[in-house]
Amino acid sequence: MAFFENVVNIAWMDEKLYLYYLLFSFVFSGNLCIMYPTILCFLPGSQECETTAKADIVLLVDGSGSIGRSDFEIIRSFLAGMVSNFNIGPDRVQIGLIQYSNNPRTEWHLNTHQTKYSLLKAIANLVQLTGSTNTGRALNSTLQNNFKPNVGMRADSKKIAVLITDGEANDNTLLPSQKLKDAGIEIYAIGVTRVNKKELSYIASDPKEIHLYYVSDFSSLLDIADDLTINICNSLEFVRLVNGTSLCSGRLEVKTNQSTQHWSSVCEDDFDQMDAEVVCRELGCGAPSVLQGALYREVEAPMWTKEFQCGGNESALLNCRSSDRNTCSSRKAVGLTCSDPVRLVGGWSRCTGTLEVKQGDWRPVDGSDQTWESASVYCRKLSCSSPLSVGRRDDSSNRSAWKINSDCVQSGSGLRECVTQLSWSSPVLELTCLHPAAVIIRLVVLPLTLLLSTIVIYFIMKVQATRGQMSDPQENIELDYYNLGVSRAEGAPAEEEGHQAAE
Repeated sequence: MAFFENVVNIAWMDEKLYLYYLLFSFVFSGNLCIMYPTILCFLPGSQECETTAKADIVLLVDGSGSIGRSDFEIIRSFLAGMVSNFNIGPDRVQIGLIQYSNNPRTEWHLNTHQTKYSLLKAIANLVQLTGSTNTGRALNSTLQNNFKPNVGMRADSKKIAVLITDGEANDNTLLPSQKLKDAGIEIYAIGVTRVNKKELSYIASDPKEIHLYYVSDFSSLLDIADDLTINICNSLEFVRLVNGTSLCSGRLEVKTNQSTQHWSSVCEDDFDQMDAEVVCRELGCGAPSVLQGALYREVEAPMWTKEFQCGGNESALLNCRSSDRNTCSSRKAVGLTCSDPVRLVGGWSRCTGTLEVKQGDWRPVDGSDQTWESASVYCRKLSCSSPLSVGRRDDSSNRSAWKINSDCVQSGSGLRECVTQLSWSSPVLELTCLHPAAVIIRLVVLPLTLLLSTIVIYFIMKVQATRGQMSDPQENIELDYYNLGVSRAEGAPAEEEGHQAAE
């Protein structure tokens, strides 16, 4: 046991070592996960939530004395796996935690930990309270102290509470849970072993099929982690693009019923560029490049009965003003293509620098296996011309980089679908593409300049030639004298003598 504890202590010192440690744990977790759950179950979730939506999630963890030490370690492992499934960050998912027994204790607020690594460290250091099970008091505290703007709650985020308990509450839970729901907070309830199922069912939001879980023992918590992630992730999504070539293209659909997970197409009438910009931003894609009705396999699906009136700066379509509509005169659904979230930074123009891709957050691209062909794709996605140079450099910031499958990129798939994993200590991709302005200069400005120069030279020569033909005869005589090497003054006396002799 001491050996594994030493491994963990070392791992906490460096995020890179921590990831190596996760890999090591994964190899041995099959037999030792239950024996050493705190150490070996801190594994990245297998069901990652790829949504770019904002969510504020508060975990309510029962730390009462009825939960044994080894069972509490499994709870910590379950929490770590859950955290690993989400994109953690100030503009993505934030997670706070309350542990409760006799009284609730806020272990950390929503805005305390802004990285996944920091959250995992906090979970590893979570110490059980012990005591009785006052769940109602914890629910009250959550609304009064944790879902507040001054501790990180965002106005434009989805609000979610996840309760984990092993027994019946010693206090009233009906009114506190209803207050949470009335405040727009969605509640997931997980009961282990000796729970009051009727009580837990009332606490959980509707529909119960996706918000309520019962497990017979603590080791079974790990079996519901993926399903819980899927349900929470689905609840975060309000818009999607379907039948396109990537997550950033397709027919626009909005979720019209959270309980039934029902989606409807959006009528193209009055759906404008500003609405499209909001949708692309909400999906974590780049700016809209194509907006066209019936572009992606038109269907007879129900149309959304509201007209959006976005200003263009909203973070989500749900935040836009809307008005009711009765019909869709065009009978066409909105088709939308957003550009891939890709950029070049640190260069002298937008077409040169270090390539970065946004997948939750902006990270550089591992340049170890990128080809000239994949660089051509990147340049096109950046609205630049052909690549001029493709290089690699060591990143002094020691940031992790996205590893992207170059064959996938060349096949035409979106960059988000081609990201395979995070890599460390790899050279990042440096790219210089031909700027569109340079193409215009080369193909238009330079030839036009050459043409104008030729025309000017032609007219100058023609004017000089015309002046030569129209010059004064006396000037021609002077020119003849000059060519013979005799000035007019020297020739004058000889001319007079010739006249005298003739006389």
